[in-house]
Amino acid sequence: MSMIIDRRNLGTRSSANQDRLQRRVRGRVKAAVEKLARRRSLGDMLDAEQPIAIPTKDLHEPSFRRDMRDTAWEQVLPGNKQFRQGDLIPKPLDGDDGDGGGEGTAGASGGLGDDEIAIVLSADEFLAVLFDGLELPNLRQTRTEDIQIEQWRRAGFVKEGSPSRMHIGRTMRTARARRMALRARKKHEHEELTRRAETLEEEIRVRQDHGEDTSIERFRLAEIRDEIKALERKIKAIPFIDESDLRFAHIDQMPRPVTSAVIFCVMDVSGSMGDIEKDLAKRFFLLLYLFIHRQYRAVEIVFIKHHGEASECTEQEFFGAKEGGGTLVSPALALVEEIMAQRFPPEHWNIYVAQASDGDNAQDDNRLVQERALSLLPQLRNMFYLEVNQDQETALFRLYRQMSEDFPELLTARARHTEDIYPLFRSLFSPRQGAVHG
Repeated sequence: MSMIIDRRNLGTRSSANQDRLQRRVRGRVKAAVEKLARRRSLGDMLDAEQPIAIPTKDLHEPSFRRDMRDTAWEQVLPGNKQFRQGDLIPKPLDGDDGDGGGEGTAGASGGLGDDEIAIVLSADEFLAVLFDGLELPNLRQTRTEDIQIEQWRRAGFVKEGSPSRMHIGRTMRTARARRMALRARKKHEHEELTRRAETLEEEIRVRQDHGEDTSIERFRLAEIRDEIKALERKIKAIPFIDESDLRFAHIDQMPRPVTSAVIFCVMDVSGSMGDIEKDLAKRFFLLLYLFIHRQYRAVEIVFIKHHGEASECTEQEFFGAKEGGGTLVSPALALVEEIMAQRFPPEHWNIYVAQASDGDNAQDDNRLVQERALSLLPQLRNMFYLEVNQDQETALFRLYRQMSEDFPELLTARARHTEDIYPLFRSLFSPRQGAVHG
């Protein structure tokens, strides 16, 4: 009986158990990364490699063991110098696991305990986990002449390749088809020879009953039986898997159209925005900036800062802006519409607007904000408004929330603490999210 053993797995773990282990560890790593993202600044997290603590119990492969709790058993382990056969082992005191675990647990607050192991993530790996599962909502292909990029994709199967990419299912189907094709003709010949042998045997019995000589028939029957045995050996000699049956998954670079998209980052830098408010807003935009540059290579980003006036600025000026003055929001929305008309026509671009402010806007300007927003929203895929460090909803926030009832692409959110930014960011850019956050 032929057997196939997949020796590509390391150790004794099966592929299914390895997959379960990886999913379990990925969940722990993701939870630890999200915890860091809520409390620490992104600059500190990206400056160096990040150690992530993982419980060691997640690294063990589950297995069936005999339950000894209801069984009487005796065992003396090698190296034991204290107990003899028949001695009763005293139960450990509370908090003492016999191997120093209590001490390690007590010190876990200042570092890793005995039941934890550290996994070090590079900055690239950290961002991959941080933005896992996020995407720009409502992204659509706007034109057929979009720029094309080369992307690695599956490209069928080939006869040569790395053992790690061997496709078991396709290999087995190819081997089965080859065996069926090679055996079909030989089985037909085997059936024909078997019928001839049965006919000769019947003829020999009849001639023997009449007392006739059957030496010639017996000689012919022996030849046929030899041919049958030779044919059976040939059928058995057909290999279960031949080198020609091997099939390997192939990947190749294929052109993929890149959908055109632009994001307008609009931030209030007026005097009402204190250090706390600006820190929250910049933290949100920094997450957005890193997310876009990592996930979407062809997305344009336009930075706009405003106080009494609005102006387009560079990335460095946007994140390092320290200005004052009064607050007017409508000039910023007017500048967005002006840049759209000049460089990013909505029929060719997916347009997103992300705005952060403390909501302190001149009362007379809110009417102009509503007019500008009503003109902008039909041309946008989504608009995000984040209000920072306000205990109560401002008139601007209430205005945007009221407009969101007619325009579901307008999403509002409020953040008062550093820990609020990352969960809000995930809720805005997670797939199938459309709820308004207030």
